[in-house]
Amino acid sequence: MLLEAQKVAANGNLDEALRLLRKGLSIAKKTRDKRAQSLIYSEMGLCYQEKGQTSQGLKEFEKAYEVTPQSSTCLLMLGTSHLERGDLEGAGKFLAQALASAEKEYRKGKYAKDPSNLLNACLLLSKASRNLATKSLQFGLKKFPNHPLLKQELQALAGS
Repeated sequence: MLLEAQKVAANGNLDEALRLLRKGLSIAKKTRDKRAQSLIYSEMGLCYQEKGQTSQGLKEFEKAYEVTPQSSTCLLMLGTSHLERGDLEGAGKFLAQALASAEKEYRKGKYAKDPSNLLNACLLLSKASRNLATKSLQFGLKKFPNHPLLKQELQALAGS
């Protein structure tokens, strides 16, 4: 149902996608599948954001976080949502947590082939705060010394 809702949303029918997601959420709650609940809440948040309802989107991301508080993906979505709203303090808080969580996930081999959550946290933190930016980009370059985007962001930060 989640995949179907994502396809429908990709085609621009956000109301139908939300209907499918609510139905899927009901099933996930009955089966007590926390991972599915978190994914569905996150997808609902994205749909609301696309509809321009950023406050409702943030609420859905918060629900996803409540279900899976250690998920770097949930933390990234919350941080990004706060960043888009101009709440740099809130963004920094969640993105710093996302960075720590993504590093743990990466070390455990969860994302051995795809460190994108770790890299995304570094890049988004660079937009939230100059102090966090330098620290997070340096951390990211320690983990991925040849990553061109991290190098570029650090150079841009040093030049500004």
